[in-house]
Parts: sequence; structure tokens; C-alpha cells
Amino acid sequence: MGDKCKVVVAGDASVGKSALLTKFLFNIFVQDYNFTVGIDFHSKFVKLKSGENVRLQLWDTAGQERFRALLPSYLRDCCTILIVYDVTSRKSFDGIPFWIDYVKRHTTKQPPIILVGMKIDLINRREVSLTDAQVIAKKYELNVFEVSAATGEGVEALFQKTAEIANETLKIKLTDSTVQIPFEKFSSLNEQKTSKKCC
Repeated sequence: MGDKCKVVVAGDASVGKSALLTKFLFNIFVQDYNFTVGIDFHSKFVKLKSGENVRLQLWDTAGQERFRALLPSYLRDCCTILIVYDVTSRKSFDGIPFWIDYVKRHTTKQPPIILVGMKIDLINRREVSLTDAQVIAKKYELNVFEVSAATGEGVEALFQKTAEIANETLKIKLTDSTVQIPFEKFSSLNEQKTSKKCC
């Protein structure tokens, strides 16, 4: 479809959000990043298994607390949210409930959320197991992926699933926005307007 599926990438600072998007968009890995300031925006087409092409609008948000006030405006009309954590940082994983609650408080209709565990190539530094992630994903009824921006492992599968979910969400949004007033109700409204004009 020609419409754009807005995907917001959120999570604590330094978990690898920008590295993830750079790997997906350009197939390169940049190890050292400056902090994202405010928002960074990208776009890419993804071909679904059905053959349909989906255009993802990817919004890379700042994880630092001083930029958090900007996030609610970016969540508006999004089709999917990726909440990213670092498998080598238990602190970033423990922050997942905060991010889920944040999304719930700042969206009228909560979009689907996907949990993304980054840096799985750093095996000896892992502090969060896949089982840990699956437990919290089951609690909140979310999808979860573990990926590596360094090796590329899991990245394509993640964004294939993201595109599928975002596309379905967008279709629902478009259907809701084109709901028409039943003819009987429309006629009744016209009669009311006509009667008010009589003198």
C-alpha cells in the first residue's frame, strides 16, 4: 500500500537504537555513536511474504531523560513501537515496564509493541537471558526479538515482523477513519437542520 507505517524506536540511552537502524537501513555497523538528540528520521520499503511492499517510517528517539518530554508528540499515529534494551545491561531491561507504561499513558489507542534485545554478540557480557525476555513478553503479550547490529543476526527477521504488524495496524486505522454515518442517521440529521430553518 502507498501509505507510510510509522514505527517509533524507544528505550534507554546507549542500548543500541541508532546502531540497529543503521544496520537495517545501510547494512553497516558503527560501534561508537553520539547520543541521538530529540529525533532522527528514516524511511525504507520492506517486502512482505505476501508480496506487498510496506514503507516504514522509522523514528529513532533519544533515550536520555532530558529529551523524554518530546516523545509523546512522536508517538502520535504510530503503527508499532520497538522498545529496545541491551542484553548486557540488566538496568535497561528492568526499565521495560516504565517504557510500556509510558506508551500506554501517551497514546489513545496503544499500538503494538515489540521488545528488542540488542548486543547478543557480546556473549560473555550478557546479563539478560532470552528466558527473562520471554517471561516479560508473555506478561504483557508482546513479541520479542534478540538481535545484533554488529553481526546482523536477527535484524531482517525483526523488521519483517515489524512491517507485518505495522501494516495490519495501519489498515485498521484507515478502516476506522473511513467509517460512514448510516443513511438513516444521516437523513435524520438533515431533517433536524431543515426544521431549525423553518420560521
